[in-house]
Amino acid sequence: MIRRLVVTAAAILLALIVSSSARYEDRYDLSTLPWDLRPVTDYIGLWELENSNGHTRQLPPPDLIDFAINPIPKFGARAVNITHSYFDREKHVIRSDYGFMPVKNATKRDPRIHVAYLTTSSEGYSMMEQGTVNGPKITFHLKQFLRRTFDVESHGIELDIREFERQFELRDFHHMTMKIRAETAVDTEHYTANYHKVAS
Repeated sequence: MIRRLVVTAAAILLALIVSSSARYEDRYDLSTLPWDLRPVTDYIGLWELENSNGHTRQLPPPDLIDFAINPIPKFGARAVNITHSYFDREKHVIRSDYGFMPVKNATKRDPRIHVAYLTTSSEGYSMMEQGTVNGPKITFHLKQFLRRTFDVESHGIELDIREFERQFELRDFHHMTMKIRAETAVDTEHYTANYHKVAS
């Protein structure tokens, strides 16, 4: 009986490991990319910060930006999964942002490719950005910022964003630039952050 339980537990553990690794591999498998998301195909992957320059106080660039395909939402619009990770000097994660980037393709009535950038931070803030894809560029403008959507430690910072613009630009398949311009309650921030693709 005990042996059977050990074998069953080992089989379950092995299945979990295999399914977890399969899901991770599927995250960037472009053969599973839904048709709706084709305008943002080249953004799919894990991007690591190389350098940044400009002025930032409350809105630093993420150290990692993860644009993944899977899991695909079972209901509603197809969307790219977004994860931003921020590290301390010892490379420990100190903050994360999670969200989705749905894409609305061009139609005869509207030739623009519309995108949204919906994120919630582990610090309790949520943002809704809307924009368009134009060749290798995606430009977003803030539509709504929700302060403290859930109660977490504030670390002495009470963020209030009044204006926010985010632009992604692919320099080539392996290099991406993110530009931020923001006005908060305490400062005006602007910077350019350069990323390289470390997984796809």
